[in-house]
Amino acid sequence: MRITSLQPQGNNPERINVYVDGHFLLGVHARIVHQLALALDQELSPEQLEQLRNEEALQLAIDRALNYLSFRPRSRQEIRRYLRRKETPPALVETALARLDALELVNDYDFASFWIETREQFSPRGTHALKNELYMKGIEREIVDDLVDEEQDEELAMRAGHKKAVSLLRSPDIDFTRFRTRLGAFLQRRGFGYEVAARTVKALWKELR
Repeated sequence: MRITSLQPQGNNPERINVYVDGHFLLGVHARIVHQLALALDQELSPEQLEQLRNEEALQLAIDRALNYLSFRPRSRQEIRRYLRRKETPPALVETALARLDALELVNDYDFASFWIETREQFSPRGTHALKNELYMKGIEREIVDDLVDEEQDEELAMRAGHKKAVSLLRSPDIDFTRFRTRLGAFLQRRGFGYEVAARTVKALWKELR
């Protein structure tokens, strides 16, 4: 097999169409062409062709992961699950993650910090719920224990419940029993324990009445 043409793709100049013996073979990222030093009139051995296909499959996995990361930071396990859903071979998944590691684009500690800060700012959760969310995203217990501060539950419960409490108090027939039932259930769904929820209900009732 002899390379007879290397043509940039019209809609994506970072990709190169490789032709052998006058026929289209495959499209690959320009980085791979340079990495493997592909050139016109070069003879491709079966081993080189296999390497070319493997490198292109790896680049596809990396590109997919980068696109997935473009929306928000992701944990290592989130990226692994995403690539598996795209039917990426397991070995390529781990190699792609290693490349992302080298580019410092995957860091579970940084991701967990981002997740906690986002929750605190936009949708406060109790530490129990927050820990479960992080565990579900594959964050190791050591990282979770280091970053999640259980002493913040009281403050977070007040912030989480304030808007809901204001809404409940707009009802003309609201009394403390209804307020306690509805706001308490809301806070417990957010992962706050019964005692924290009960204290928060009383504090918000007193503060907003």
